[in-house]
Amino acid sequence: MTKISKIYLYILVAVVCLWQLPWLFNFLTATPEERPFILYSSAIKDFAIRKNESGKTVYVDLNGNTYSKHQYDLLLPEYFARQLAADKSLPDTLFGQPVDLKLLTDENLTLRIKPETVFGPYIPLFQMFESKSGNVDLEMPPDVFRLDDTKMEFINKADNTLNAEKSADFTNELKKVGFEFPVVDVAGNVSEKKKYDNGYLFTDSEGCLFNVKMEQGRPVVRKIELPNGVVPTHCFVTEFIGRHSLGVFFDAAGQFYVITQPYNKIVKTELPPVDLGKGDFFVMGNMFTWTVRVTDEEKITWYAIDANNFSLLKKYYIPLSDSHLGGLSFLKNGWVRVNWK
Repeated sequence: MTKISKIYLYILVAVVCLWQLPWLFNFLTATPEERPFILYSSAIKDFAIRKNESGKTVYVDLNGNTYSKHQYDLLLPEYFARQLAADKSLPDTLFGQPVDLKLLTDENLTLRIKPETVFGPYIPLFQMFESKSGNVDLEMPPDVFRLDDTKMEFINKADNTLNAEKSADFTNELKKVGFEFPVVDVAGNVSEKKKYDNGYLFTDSEGCLFNVKMEQGRPVVRKIELPNGVVPTHCFVTEFIGRHSLGVFFDAAGQFYVITQPYNKIVKTELPPVDLGKGDFFVMGNMFTWTVRVTDEEKITWYAIDANNFSLLKKYYIPLSDSHLGGLSFLKNGWVRVNWK
C-alpha cells in the first residue's frame, strides 16, 4: 500500500512540474513589451509615433522620418497646445482656422471602453442629475432611479422611500413619446465631476433610442431617429467639453456610430466592425481628427477618422507577440496538452 501511495505521489509531482515548470521558465525569461504611443497628425497626414528604443525615447512617423521632441509637439498642436503655448510656439491658425489655447484644449476628447465596462456586472441603480440648475458645478441628486418591466422609479436616498410623483412623471413622459418597456440598455455618466450633464440614453424593447434628462426638476425625453435597420446594442453618453456629440453606440454587427449635436443626427463612422468583448476601444480626438485604437488578442490597430464626417483617413496596426505563458492545459475531451510557448 505504501509503494502504491508513493507511486501516486510521484505521478502527482510529475504532473504539477509538467504544468508549472514551463510557466516558471516563461515567467523568468519574459521581457516587457514596449507599445508605442501613436496619434494621427493632420500636419503630415500620417501617424506620429513616440516609442522607446534601447532606453531612449524617439519620435518618428510611418515613413521613417525622425523628429525632435519640439518638432513632435508641433506635429500634434491640438494635443500639446499647453506645451506649445509655454514655449511661445502655439500657432494662431491651424489649417486655415483661427485657434487659441482654450479652443484647442476644449475640443480635445477621450473615450475608453473596456470589455468589463460592457459585459461586467453592475448595480441597476442610476442617478439623474439636474441638467439646467443654473449652477456652475453639478450636485449629487438626493435620489436614485431604477427601471423595471413597466415603469421608472425614483428612490429617496435618505429614507429609502419611493418618490411616487417623480416616478409617475418620468414614466408617463417616456410612454408619451413612444417608449416601450422594458428597457434594454441604459447608458449614462454617474459622476458629478463633469462640466455638464447629457442625461441618459435608453434603448427600449423595440430597439428605439431615447435621450432622458431632468431640466429644472421636470423630465425631458426625446426620441432619437435612427437610420433604417439600425438597432443600438451598446450605448455610451459623451459629455465632452466641445459639446459636439450626445453619445456614441455600437450595433449588433459592431459598427460604430456617433450621435452628433445639436440635432441628434446619427452618423455611421467608417471604422470596420469592433468586437467589444475582445479588447479595449480607445478614442483620443481633437477638433480635426479622432485617433481610434482598437486592441484585440492578436494586434493593436490605429484608425484616423475625420472629426466632422467620421470618414476613415488612415489605418495602421502592429501584431502582438504571443504573451501566453506555456504549461499544461486540460482539453474538453479529457486529454491534456503541454504548451512550451
